[in-house]
Amino acid sequence: MVNGLDEVVAAETILSDVDGAAGRLIIAGRSLAELAGRASFEDVVSLLLAPFVPDLPRGDVLLARLGDARREVYERVRPLAAALAVLPLYDGLRAGVALIPDGDGVEDALRLIVAPTVLTAVLSRVRANQKPIPPARGAGHAVDAMAMLGRDDQDGALARALDTYLVTVCEHGLNASTFAARVIASTRAGLCSSVLGGLSALKGPLHGGAPGPVIAMLDDIARGEGRGVE
Repeated sequence: MVNGLDEVVAAETILSDVDGAAGRLIIAGRSLAELAGRASFEDVVSLLLAPFVPDLPRGDVLLARLGDARREVYERVRPLAAALAVLPLYDGLRAGVALIPDGDGVEDALRLIVAPTVLTAVLSRVRANQKPIPPARGAGHAVDAMAMLGRDDQDGALARALDTYLVTVCEHGLNASTFAARVIASTRAGLCSSVLGGLSALKGPLHGGAPGPVIAMLDDIARGEGRGVE
């Protein structure tokens, strides 16, 4: 008797190929080494969506449309920012995403793509008793994220680091959160419903929540405390 799902094909995708044993991640036919530090957030949005969205805007038009989407999300969540900010940050983010219309068009997708960044910036500032900073239409996504957070990034180093991070985590195949999102999408629920399911799975400490304890461990190591992994 064989237990587990080894060698069972659950789904096929052209979006990514993850080979942990070989330390290899391919995103839309491009290696992570080729993309990280070179491609922007907008570049990767285009790479991932273009095969499925024939009318997806490209280049500067996509950059502007993502800016419009950030402003739409901001205007939708700003009146409720104070109520959302009293929740733990992730819970506030998830509740804020739920305010986005549950459609299935290009504009719906773009709003959901930018929503976590907008909500993180708005809620972080409100929790710090600071006034939210509205998005800018013509800025790149990472640049605008730093501006919305109120960070001084005149040389662009923080935005470049964020771009690299977003590219690195943009697509990791069929994991718990993407599986949850796909199941919901298969019912023909809207994109927002699917994303909310994925966000709920991502929160868990055995998935997207795992970096928190890792960061704490690294901080302990830096202080010389050397706490073991539990």
